[in-house]
Amino acid sequence: LYSRHPFITLALLDSTVGLSGVTFADTSPKSTYDWTGGYIGGFLGGASGTHVSNSVNQSVDFVVLGGLQPQFATSSSSNSSTSASFMGGGTVGYNWQIGKSPYLIGLEGEYGYLGMCGSNKSQSSASTLTYNTQNKTTIGSDYGYGLVGGRIGYTLNRTLLYVKSGAVFTQVNTTNTTTDIVANQAPYTGAPSNTNKTTTGYALGAGIEYAPALYDNKNFTIKMEYLYFGIPTSTHASGTVQCSAQCHNINSYHNSTSGISTGKIGVNYKF
Repeated sequence: LYSRHPFITLALLDSTVGLSGVTFADTSPKSTYDWTGGYIGGFLGGASGTHVSNSVNQSVDFVVLGGLQPQFATSSSSNSSTSASFMGGGTVGYNWQIGKSPYLIGLEGEYGYLGMCGSNKSQSSASTLTYNTQNKTTIGSDYGYGLVGGRIGYTLNRTLLYVKSGAVFTQVNTTNTTTDIVANQAPYTGAPSNTNKTTTGYALGAGIEYAPALYDNKNFTIKMEYLYFGIPTSTHASGTVQCSAQCHNINSYHNSTSGISTGKIGVNYKF
């Protein structure tokens, strides 16, 4: 057949070569998503889990021979947890995907709102006196919080798995108010004792980020992240209450807080 119809033979060979070219083009490897670049974004989430411990030592002095003389001392303590808090803010960072490998390193900073609050009451008594101390602790309610840290990740094309660590900065405010109740007399309440401390702790956690492939997207990503803020603080304060015309109560306060668990979802724009 080929010898009788040489033109047909050439046409079949040409078609075979053309189809082979199409086959090679379809099976060529596709390019992977490139995570390298700067980005900005926003997030929403929540925070919970802070343990608060308060203690007060009270020394009562009575007027004896025209002067104050120590008579007796007592102490009390209380524990509580702050309420859960909404959190939200913004993120800025830069990623470096190492060569053609799936490994990634990055720098990231975030600033957000954090308003955690908790209160408790401690009570003690001695002789004819009863002491009630109201304790209130807030975290981040004045200035929110800031975080500077790094990420180490592993990419699966459009999916990024990462761990994150860094330093977190926030403010812890504690107010202690003591009321002395003397038997058969009106209560005496001293001026509140306030401590306001800016604290630096650590952040540690992990997350997952994904770049949807819709409309050939190369810029927008979505993420879910968990971080633990280790912000243990310890503060001391003092105050005085005139518990009657003949006595004064001198208070020494100690307040401490533990860390915070946070979770968030967010959107980033890579440029």
